[in-house]
Amino acid sequence: MKIGVIGNEPAGPVLAKAWANAGHDLVGVYVETPAAIDRVEALLPDVPIAPMAAVVEAAELIILAIPPADIDLTVAGLADMQLFGPRKIVLHLSPHRGYGVLADAAQQGAIPIAMHPLMHFTGTSMDITVMKGATFVVSTPDTYRAIAQALVIEIGAEPFELTEFQRAAYAEAFEVARDFSSLVVQQAMGILAESEVSHPAQLIGPVVRSAVDDALATPIQPIDPRDAQ
Repeated sequence: MKIGVIGNEPAGPVLAKAWANAGHDLVGVYVETPAAIDRVEALLPDVPIAPMAAVVEAAELIILAIPPADIDLTVAGLADMQLFGPRKIVLHLSPHRGYGVLADAAQQGAIPIAMHPLMHFTGTSMDITVMKGATFVVSTPDTYRAIAQALVIEIGAEPFELTEFQRAAYAEAFEVARDFSSLVVQQAMGILAESEVSHPAQLIGPVVRSAVDDALATPIQPIDPRDAQ
């Protein structure tokens, strides 16, 4: 399968590299920022950096590594140029949107997939190793579930399926878990830093990991709004 990448996000070239390692062909990458160009040249030195339309036209699997707010307009613009079709798979990597945001591509026959890897991307080859066994949250119409699962499994990751209806709840839960956890950890380390404790992360890290493991193992209980006051 021929793969193309659109966008500056670090996950794009990493995933393309992983699928190339699984036997697929990389036909082109569209990036704009200097940092993104450097990543592509380091990770995919033999893959041409090309205009967006040329990459989409040549690719059978199109990876949209772009901010969630840009997906609608990007897909609509490419659809206006009639660049999608039945032989193409279009996937985005945002936790905030489902496959419905790819409707313009789907109307031209393309397979729409929302795929969010639950990992931090550095944009380097180290991500390929971290990807092994990582969870990829996928949403796609029932007809294409096997295709989405196969794409994840062949790069050594684990697919976790969500329906389109569940995506909004997932996006909210993802933001709450990420932002609240970061805020609490920073606050705890700040308390230690104010007392001139060196390497506060070394002390807080085990506590945080243990607390998270305990919370994940505890049955879900309704939250009393009074507890948040």
